Amino acid sequence: MLRPGLVVIALTALFGPAMAADDGCEKFAWSLARERAAFVATDKTTIAAGDTISVLPAGAVVIRLQPAAQASFAMPPERKPRSERWHGGMVRFPALPKPGTYQVTLSDEAWIDVIQNGRYARSVGSTGRSDCPGMRKSVRLDLDASPVVLQVSGVAEETIAVAISPAQ
Repeated sequence: MLRPGLVVIALTALFGPAMAADDGCEKFAWSLARERAAFVATDKTTIAAGDTISVLPAGAVVIRLQPAAQASFAMPPERKPRSERWHGGMVRFPALPKPGTYQVTLSDEAWIDVIQNGRYARSVGSTGRSDCPGMRKSVRLDLDASPVVLQVSGVAEETIAVAISPAQ
């Protein structure tokens, strides 16, 4: 006769890994393992909307956003937020180390605009999931080696974690 405790252990061993994969984090169109690790790191730098960063961060940064009525942008967001109460803002990043495809990954639901050379950068791909805790979407853009303005709008919370990195 099997003991109930052994049955629980056996079932956990069998189905535990499958249940972890069911959270959606492995189902993005491309791997976001690097970004997910950056988002859970405890040493993330926190910056305020409106700041200018002198060095492109190696990991994720947390941006303190402004309420909608006070949020300022280099250019108007291309999409109007879906709710009346939202947060947003912009951050200026230095010239990228080299031209190429970069990805901007967000921890929460938001609209992003990436501006380079006074124009909106166009997405070359995006992936999003609502079932991955702490990570919502990633957008790929072809960018040159000039400074970047990242704008986020339509954010429910007062902060959002963001990672910008070359696409792998």
